[in-house]
Amino acid sequence: MSAQPADQRIEDTSLDAEITGVITDLLEEHGSESAALRALAHDFLVLLADADRSSSRGFLRGLFSEGARPPRADDEP
Repeated sequence: MSAQPADQRIEDTSLDAEITGVITDLLEEHGSESAALRALAHDFLVLLADADRSSSRGFLRGLFSEGARPPRADDEP
């Protein structure tokens, strides 16, 4: 026997159900599959550009904290 009355539905909170809900919302907002895909692609490209700008080139090259670190062995005379 179920602990809930027969007329109550259990909400599906799985990742698949959440993705399906997001897709449904996108289709309702944009009207067609191609428009929804275009919006997603646009957002994705904007996020990629932001990720590139948020990284310090000095940090990526190992120069970010050069003065705070002890010299490397190959830098010593």
